[in-house]
Amino acid sequence: MKRTAGPDLKTLRALPKVDLHRHLEGSMRPQTLWEFHERQNQSLHESYSALRASYLIPENEIPGFRGFLARFDALRFQYGGTAEVERIAEEAVEDAAVDGVAHLELRFSPVFFARRMKPAGQPAAVDSLEEVERAAEAVVRGARRESRRREMSLSFIISLGRHFTPAVNRPAADLLRRPVGAALNGLDLAGDEAHAAKDFATFFKKWKAAGRGLTVHAGEDPGGRATANTVEAIRLLKAGRIGHGVRIRDKELLERLAQGRIALEMCPTSNVQTRACASFEAHPLRTFLEAGIAATINTDDPAISQTTLSREYYRASRDCGLSWYQLRECALNAARAAFLPQNARDALVERIDTAWQNALPSRAAENVSMRED
Repeated sequence: MKRTAGPDLKTLRALPKVDLHRHLEGSMRPQTLWEFHERQNQSLHESYSALRASYLIPENEIPGFRGFLARFDALRFQYGGTAEVERIAEEAVEDAAVDGVAHLELRFSPVFFARRMKPAGQPAAVDSLEEVERAAEAVVRGARRESRRREMSLSFIISLGRHFTPAVNRPAADLLRRPVGAALNGLDLAGDEAHAAKDFATFFKKWKAAGRGLTVHAGEDPGGRATANTVEAIRLLKAGRIGHGVRIRDKELLERLAQGRIALEMCPTSNVQTRACASFEAHPLRTFLEAGIAATINTDDPAISQTTLSREYYRASRDCGLSWYQLRECALNAARAAFLPQNARDALVERIDTAWQNALPSRAAENVSMRED
């Protein structure tokens, strides 16, 4: 039997979805960034077209992992103050809501945004806890304002950069004990996997003791050690979710992920653009689901990748071979893994389950659409 067409984009946009892995830094509207660039009289980009070319990845272009990370260099100029950061967060939530995202987990580096709020000419590498706190508060205010308007649930994840020293990351990790810490739902470790995660274990231990969710980027960098880095994330940092994990092939580790219901935050377009995966057709999303792993579909950096969560679901169906029922499974896996209080998580799961169940084709139609093994 041949696999027939899956759900179209219009149908997918209308269905409630959960995005567990979305970086605010990679979600910013280029038009807004250009406005800030000009308002602050910056000189990093010669024109709006130049900013777009530096920031966005054209369709069918595959820059590789280092080339993907280099896109963030286009963002390193001054934006203004707290009002500008609030606007960035507000717009990111609006974009997600328009795409049918019912629950968004927005991860960000408050150190990055603190540096964007400093006056031009001031040293960018000196980050006090107070500066980082102001940046985090601005993100929370802006995002919450829009989420309330959209009746959309929201979680915040502080992202540390493993390619920076613990000293650089400490102000962000220390937000846990500040008033804004009450709004922060989780801690993340991102960046170049060539840098060991062990130096950040103390931070993760404190956040886990405080009852916050833990997620770690691992098994993404083609030059990294997928198995070793993922094991380190689980054993040493006690991560309950893994960012990407697309290059994991070790059978014993895969079984452990399945048994422990450790969710994989997979991002098909990003995974291909970074060369973590050779192609959409070679993406292990379907294989992982069939192995009982709690794989999920997410955007990563939707502005950089020029994608949406609905488009990621569409590509997972069209190019990665997922059936309607497997798309629904991904949506439910994401809801069950959300960094939310239990009652809120249960309500989210029920909402996702009901909506997707009602949208599913008949079992007979689904059997026809399944790819023959």
